[in-house]
Amino acid sequence: MAPPKLSHLVVNTSNYEVMKHWYIDVLEATIGVETTDHSACFLRIDESHHRFGMFNVAETDKSASMTRPGADAGSVARLNHFAFEYPTLEGLCETHARLAGSSTTPSICLNHGPTMSMYYEDPDKNTVELYYDSGYTEEDMVAFYAGGDSYVLSPTPFGPAEILNGLRGGKSVAELIAWSPPGE
Repeated sequence: MAPPKLSHLVVNTSNYEVMKHWYIDVLEATIGVETTDHSACFLRIDESHHRFGMFNVAETDKSASMTRPGADAGSVARLNHFAFEYPTLEGLCETHARLAGSSTTPSICLNHGPTMSMYYEDPDKNTVELYYDSGYTEEDMVAFYAGGDSYVLSPTPFGPAEILNGLRGGKSVAELIAWSPPGE
């Protein structure tokens, strides 16, 4: 199995526009995707549409975007999470099975649409995302983020063991990761 690669880093900020423009300038980045309501932005510095991202939050915000995915409500963090991308969905789910054998379990597993993501807490309580890229094109990503918070903040939970069993049983990746927008 190919090893995962460090993929992206996401921070929370109450200084969204200043931070966005600072990182665009410092990294010579372009905006890969940004929600129409300016609640989230992902910057492109290479071939990836979201190598570095930020969530626009109020300093006192305790919402889902300010707390870490899968963390206790109100666990405020400036570093939202960092992520490692797996080249195959099977590799991601096999990692879940291997870690579960040593009692390391994810806080939550979410089908975000563009990614199948498992969130773990490291021993220092940092949120680490292990994920598989679902193959969205850049146009798909722009359309996805144009849906605003209802898309971005409405992922669907999934069971990695069920996905792995489906793959081993001959189901296609596309069939196993199908995602529908909220309300559809």
